[in-house]
Amino acid sequence: MKRIFNLIKTKSTIHYIIIVVIGLILSIPLIKLQVRATDDGWLHLLRLIGIDNAINNTNFPFLVQPFFCNNWGYSMTAFYPTIVSYIPYFIGSLAGTFVNGLKIFASITIILSGIFMYKFALEVTNKKNIALLSAIIYMVLPYRFEDIYNRFAIGEFTAFIFMPLVFLGLYNLLNEDGKKHFFIAIGAVGLMLSHTISTVYTALFCVFYVLLNFKKIIKIDILKKCIINIVFILLITAIFWIPMLEFEANAQYAIFEPDVLKTSGKYVADNTIELWQLLKDKGEENGVSFVVGIPFITMLLLGIFIYKKLDNKLKDFYMTGILFAIIAIFMCTKFFPWIFMPDFLCTVQYPWRLLGFALFFLTPLCAINICYLIGYIKREKIRNLIYTLVILVIAVFTVKELSVYKTDNSNLDLDYEAKIKSNPQIHYFSVNRDYMPYKALIKQRDYLLVRTDNTYLLSGKAIIEDEHKDGLHLELDIKEANKGTELELPYLYYPGYTIKLIYNNIETNLKAEESENGFVKIIIPDNINEGKIILNYTGTALEKCAYIVSGISLLSFIIYVVYYMKKDKDIDKKLKIEGTNERKS
Repeated sequence: MKRIFNLIKTKSTIHYIIIVVIGLILSIPLIKLQVRATDDGWLHLLRLIGIDNAINNTNFPFLVQPFFCNNWGYSMTAFYPTIVSYIPYFIGSLAGTFVNGLKIFASITIILSGIFMYKFALEVTNKKNIALLSAIIYMVLPYRFEDIYNRFAIGEFTAFIFMPLVFLGLYNLLNEDGKKHFFIAIGAVGLMLSHTISTVYTALFCVFYVLLNFKKIIKIDILKKCIINIVFILLITAIFWIPMLEFEANAQYAIFEPDVLKTSGKYVADNTIELWQLLKDKGEENGVSFVVGIPFITMLLLGIFIYKKLDNKLKDFYMTGILFAIIAIFMCTKFFPWIFMPDFLCTVQYPWRLLGFALFFLTPLCAINICYLIGYIKREKIRNLIYTLVILVIAVFTVKELSVYKTDNSNLDLDYEAKIKSNPQIHYFSVNRDYMPYKALIKQRDYLLVRTDNTYLLSGKAIIEDEHKDGLHLELDIKEANKGTELELPYLYYPGYTIKLIYNNIETNLKAEESENGFVKIIIPDNINEGKIILNYTGTALEKCAYIVSGISLLSFIIYVVYYMKKDKDIDKKLKIEGTNERKS
């Protein structure tokens, strides 16, 4: 038995197996979970179906989904990060349904978050028992269960994978040998391609951490590595932020409007929580629970007894975690001056999202408290027994937490998916409309309700005949059109539409503009007796360049990491040989 415990305590491979097993167990409720019954699950299911429609019916890049919004085309992918879009899509394609793709992806995030928290805690403490307990606690945080089983906030629960990697790299750069600095880029790229809000606040806490360690960061080697990471982060994630900024530059979209997305300081302030809600639910039906749990609070309070026993380096980490957690919790409450905050901070919408950050910073501290307290016990058998009991107690409370989540008829998800696939021309009221052109959104209850799926004459004179539309492809004949005539085509306005006018054996490219109704508008450049208009969605040159930049940058980063690790390995080997020779002499 002693040998087994020693093996479990010392072998990282066994720890990873334990994390995977726990992750699979925590995923069991996903089997019967009705994704559409969660807050955001229906949206993510629609998004995957939309991506499938785009891949099967349009050309690369697939930023506008055909058929959605009364067949007018709707872009969800341009505004939603890549990882949480395409990875669940490809998993769903292999698994047979996109519902299963979402569930399998959620399970993977639970497991990977545990593995990366393990690596982060091990980097900081160099103690595998602390690292394993940190991973377990991180995986079973009640707030994580709310994210998955109540809200299905795919971006937010995916972000839990990458936060440990960012701080692992930053901690190693400022406090260790800096050989793992590239984890900053890996984690930040993952965040940017998963959840914009989590990226903003992780960056904010990283800035705070750098300021606390200002004397360390002003060294040339550290500054150089910081710049390298920042450059790689921006280049690799160009696939997401360049198209999004291009969309924003071309038109006014709902997602960038504070009043529509409820990202004003007043709205954020109105959605703060009371501190007592960390201990007890408000009792709202279908509300979000912010209760952190008795085991977590107990493990945290044990720090009163062990803090003085920590070495100075660990004390610094400990106090930084406490400080950042206090800041995060403070930002969850009405006492924080949200009303005066800049717009980029108010994109959080719901300030209680910061609770996830607080729990992230406190998780390793809970594990440190338990393991150091157990370390006071002299007999190894008793230490092993208590460590096991702690995990069992956590398991009991975890089962209790998971039992509150209702499992509905998951077959309804499959029926819904099959229905949308067979008839994808859904009404715009059946999507979230966050990514519609703002001009169209404000007319959703008048103009859009009566608009047909045809080309409209806005001004001037023209006869439109033989109009044929198939997804993001449109052809129509135009006759007796006057110069300057304005036509509104039956597509919501997004960049990337290529429109050609053929007349008198001449082919002319027409500029796609936004009409006053938020649709694609064109202006006839000449008097035309008889001609033809052809529209296709092809994406813009800038969007395609962004994909190329990201691909080349990702490959370059992989080469850089491999080269860097090999170089460090060769240096270590050389130093080891020199040390051996010195001892011999």
